[in-house]
Amino acid sequence: MKTLVLDESLDISQDLHRLLAARGADAAFVCSPHELQLAEAANGPVPLRIVNLSPTLGAWEIARYLKAADGRGTTLVLFGPESSQGLEHLSSLPGVECVERPHSAADLGALLDRALGRAQAAGGAAQATPAPQALPAPGSFVVSDIIGQSPQIREVFAKVEKVAGGNANVCIAGESGTGKELIARAVHYNSPRRDRPLVTLDCTAIPEGLMESHLFGHVRGSFTGAVENRDGVFSLAHTGTLFIDEISELSLPLQAKLLRVIQTREFVKVGGTKPIRTDIRLITASNRDLRRAVEDGNFREDLYYRIAVVMIQTPALRERRGDIPLLVEHFLDKFSAAHRKPIRAVTPHAMELLTSYQWPGNVRQLENCIEQAVVLCEADVVDVDALWLGDTARQRGEADTSVRIRSGLTLRDVEQQYILRTLQETGGNRTRAASILGISLRCLQYKLKAYAEGAADPSAQPSRASEPQHLLGV
Repeated sequence: MKTLVLDESLDISQDLHRLLAARGADAAFVCSPHELQLAEAANGPVPLRIVNLSPTLGAWEIARYLKAADGRGTTLVLFGPESSQGLEHLSSLPGVECVERPHSAADLGALLDRALGRAQAAGGAAQATPAPQALPAPGSFVVSDIIGQSPQIREVFAKVEKVAGGNANVCIAGESGTGKELIARAVHYNSPRRDRPLVTLDCTAIPEGLMESHLFGHVRGSFTGAVENRDGVFSLAHTGTLFIDEISELSLPLQAKLLRVIQTREFVKVGGTKPIRTDIRLITASNRDLRRAVEDGNFREDLYYRIAVVMIQTPALRERRGDIPLLVEHFLDKFSAAHRKPIRAVTPHAMELLTSYQWPGNVRQLENCIEQAVVLCEADVVDVDALWLGDTARQRGEADTSVRIRSGLTLRDVEQQYILRTLQETGGNRTRAASILGISLRCLQYKLKAYAEGAADPSAQPSRASEPQHLLGV
């Protein structure tokens, strides 16, 4: 039975991949509602969808997608304590069952048996429904979710169109929040591999000690806690595309192992001995200057030349201000519908402020700003009073000097002070803080967890004792 799995968590994907394969299900894995939509557009609605909710993938977003799909097929939604909002509404939709995420493989297997049985009993009605518009035919070119008409973004589109049809490794460079993952999706979905898996690995979200297992998988008993065999992203992305985000975060030993896989097209699981062949297209991204990292000795030069066969530079939002009105209109339509508020425009004064702001968090920060404005706005147009852009210095695009740096601090201490100060400014709102900082919510949560562990260490530096500990809770 054809099954689509939407999951941002690599761990549950590995479990589902193994359990579904054992049950003869033809499963494909996607990492976002957008990819789910494209997969169903290409092949028609599937009898069974499995969705794993997360802090960044909520019930309301899935409900909107399923409503647009007209309730076709059976949907199993797995949730944890962090995803309770909107579950009652999601459960009320036809063909949807919401179940708390099981803690054991046996319980998950029993849950899959029940879901597959329900989908089978539905008689394959979803397969009989005419498919929506298919993906573009080979030779055509479509870029979804990337808004802009400026010369800078058109140059990016042109480069994506040139490289998508081949198999060369692509490296995407640019500041955080500029849409590097969207560019990676555009390359994949305009390539010959577009109907195969696109698997994403965010190097900032995974502890160093687990990174090798996430990359290559592991065999049972290879280390403490390895109670069963697991596939890594190279296995999950086989015949498709592997997108490694923030590749500069990889340690030098792991860079050497990644280089060998690229060269030989083979890898060995942690604790294993048998080489496994892999057929993937590799796309990488970094918000750091990899050439400078090479010069500083933090990134292997030979790996750089392997991954950057084609380099695509994503422009900062301040470099394409002409696209800001288009982006504002897009996000206004998106969040007005999501929050059910009849907001039709922004005032000229508000648009002037938006187009003159420096946007250190780029498009991600603009998206967050417009969503907050929609939530706070009480009229049918957004005015300046509904916009939150930080303090006055930031609105003018000037440097923020509110964090004082004294001598003797390490770079980690300075980063920690700045992150905690940003959290204070946002009242502890982590989503807003991550947007301002230009990092993902996962990355922020990972850093806060590390800070909390350091604060609990009796040997921690005395300078950290005065930090606002309530902001470190994870």
